[in-house]
Amino acid sequence: MSGLTKYIKTTPQIFKSRLKGQVACYSCISFTKEFNPRKMKSFKFNISTTGLFQTLDKGGVLIPKRMRQCPETYFEHFSKYHRMDVVFCSNTDMEPGACVKFKGDYDGNQYVYRNCWNNMWIEKRPYVRRLSEQCYNDELVQNFVATINNKICFCEDDLCNSSHSISLSSDLFFIIVFVTFLCLKLI
Repeated sequence: MSGLTKYIKTTPQIFKSRLKGQVACYSCISFTKEFNPRKMKSFKFNISTTGLFQTLDKGGVLIPKRMRQCPETYFEHFSKYHRMDVVFCSNTDMEPGACVKFKGDYDGNQYVYRNCWNNMWIEKRPYVRRLSEQCYNDELVQNFVATINNKICFCEDDLCNSSHSISLSSDLFFIIVFVTFLCLKLI
């Protein structure tokens, strides 16, 4: 590790102290079933993660902090990432890097893993910039670790490995449809 990785626990808005050539990424892991915004106060880790953690470790993946806010959710008005761990990772010409969102199924449960590429592997693997801003679920991704339905997405903007980085929110979709409708009406 180059010494540029810095773990902070903060809200997403407070990360201006990072160095030039760094990207800020969310860092966490969780099963999707663990997140329910209506039951946040009564939350308990009810799914055993020992097997998943052992499987990821065997595949050479470092395990970030397990957090209930980590899974994919599309509640636009819920401050899901409040107090989420954020890491700063190198992203320069000499040491390219990216934020990663890795999803898969283990023992019938979907999990989500978020981190920097530089922090993801026990034995460092080089990052290739041409992978950025895309998602992959090909055979290579299926063989990363012994889980199924694996999908990995890369991005290079600050905090881009959130739930909404890959899909449109329902509000934005409605606005686009409405504007398109108005434009067609005027023509």
